[in-house]
Amino acid sequence: MSMDDDRELIDEIRKWVLPPDMEMRPKSEQIAIGTALLHRLREMLANGPESLNRHVSRRQVSPELPTLNGEVVIAAAWSEDAGGTLSQATSGGWDTRTKRYDDTSTRLVKALRAVAPKQLVDRLETALELRHFVVHGIWVDGSFVKHPVTRKAYDFVSMKRSYRTDAPEKDIKAFMPNSLKWLAAEFWELEDEIEKLHSQVIFGKDYTG
Repeated sequence: MSMDDDRELIDEIRKWVLPPDMEMRPKSEQIAIGTALLHRLREMLANGPESLNRHVSRRQVSPELPTLNGEVVIAAAWSEDAGGTLSQATSGGWDTRTKRYDDTSTRLVKALRAVAPKQLVDRLETALELRHFVVHGIWVDGSFVKHPVTRKAYDFVSMKRSYRTDAPEKDIKAFMPNSLKWLAAEFWELEDEIEKLHSQVIFGKDYTG
């Protein structure tokens, strides 16, 4: 590797680890940031080059992730819309919007428990909890997390802020591509089942579609 290559590598590392306005910050803050980064770098290098590579790769999320997450978001929206429609259809009329028609997913699940089979609503509740990680989580490379049984590294990890905790916390969920594909398929199946219930409300319980 030439000196020019070394300089380019150093410049790339600086862009990656330093805030873009580093030079504009007070000298005391620059020193504090530099000291903290140096300490972290020493820790990573002490564990070997592989540790440093893993740390860098955590921020390099797979190019397939937007497509996988997008399918989950689209399918989840359809299933929630079907749930809101079923809730409205069983409220007695369409002149007045039912409270659950466009409410939060938690309240929608609560409303559906009165009009849909428990197993179906349980599936929807579980899928929506996973969807929260897809929509609200910060995604990173999951190679630093191992499956507790197979010890195989995960592809992705989502970290989202915990809801209404005393102190700031994050919930973490690891995913593989197949699990995100399953989640999207689950939402499509749930949407279909809920729409069947909606049709039975309109056309009668004997309607099979």
